[in-house]
Amino acid sequence: MRFLRKILLWAIGLILLLLALCYVTSNGHIPRGIRFTYLIGRTAPEIDDRDFFPYATIPSTAPQPWPQGARYGTLRLTAEQEQQLTDLHSVGFAVWQHDSLIFEQYWNGWGADSVVNSFSVAKSYIGVLTGIAMGEGRIESVFQPVSDFLPEFKEGCYAKITLHHLLTMGTGLDWSESGANPFSDNAKGYYGTNVRELALSQPCREEPGKEFEYISGSTQIMTEVLEAAYDRPLDELVREKVWGPLGCEHEAYWGKDREDGDFKGFCCLYATARDFGRIGQLYLDSGMWRGKQIVPREYWQASITPAHLMDHGEPNKRYGYYWWLAEVDGMPIHYCRGFHGEYVVVVPQEDLVFVRTGMKREEVNMTGHPTDVFKWIAIARELAAR
Repeated sequence: MRFLRKILLWAIGLILLLLALCYVTSNGHIPRGIRFTYLIGRTAPEIDDRDFFPYATIPSTAPQPWPQGARYGTLRLTAEQEQQLTDLHSVGFAVWQHDSLIFEQYWNGWGADSVVNSFSVAKSYIGVLTGIAMGEGRIESVFQPVSDFLPEFKEGCYAKITLHHLLTMGTGLDWSESGANPFSDNAKGYYGTNVRELALSQPCREEPGKEFEYISGSTQIMTEVLEAAYDRPLDELVREKVWGPLGCEHEAYWGKDREDGDFKGFCCLYATARDFGRIGQLYLDSGMWRGKQIVPREYWQASITPAHLMDHGEPNKRYGYYWWLAEVDGMPIHYCRGFHGEYVVVVPQEDLVFVRTGMKREEVNMTGHPTDVFKWIAIARELAAR
């Protein structure tokens, strides 16, 4: 018995020592990350982890139900298409054409009212809010220096960074972007308790405005800019300027780093597939919603135009302002994407929008896009063409 007690005391002492080391080395996020992954049988963040963190509720104040197209309820996936979707643990797939919902299907207990973590799809919402802020005069130009809003950026290399650099992922800041490395800045931002300080204290690595490098810190800084521009928190801005005007039907939730802390603007917007589809429809209609210009047209156009940056030795072709850009059969498309393959895809030439939510995505190909997104594009186009 004494021997077992001694082993137990040693184990407890070792755990306490490791915990102390985590906090001493500025890795206090690791115990929280372990608690919400490995200790409950997971290896990474998941789409259903909303209740692990503090969050604010964004109410549905003026719901506008989606019109249903004449084909709604009659379209079916082929066996091969359904297999493709379920192989990557899809939980939702919804398609709109000509402003109407024509197809939706859900799996594994998820449904039309189920909210999922969008991960980096949230970045596109920060981009939409930026456009709205410009239209309302809260931001004069995307070429304003960040220091106009955040005093932390007034000196040194930070003084050169503009809002345009934030929007296009061209800041030159040294943020480690990784979904697998527990010591990365992404992990610190996701599981940590001071995301603002983390984002605003990133060291400069290279001159801004030269290279495209996707880093979540850029969007977190832009979130802080928006809150400073309006002197209001993110959830209030989303409710008043996006969720209400777009007629979202279900409550949404935006995660925070701690109860009295900051919103994790680079990720962590939880909503339904139907409501995610509204940002796609907004962008299909050139920033308009049911005849009203929500996002200024000039900003909308710039946001889906490749930013003038270099991308691995070639001119950037795949990124605008928090929107990914690609081409299918000679047609330009733009889309939002998240960590586990959460997509909102807009195919303008076919008047088509679709949302895919799920738990897994495939690797990024040579052109910088996950290969599975093209599978979902093909399925949505085939459904719409029937």
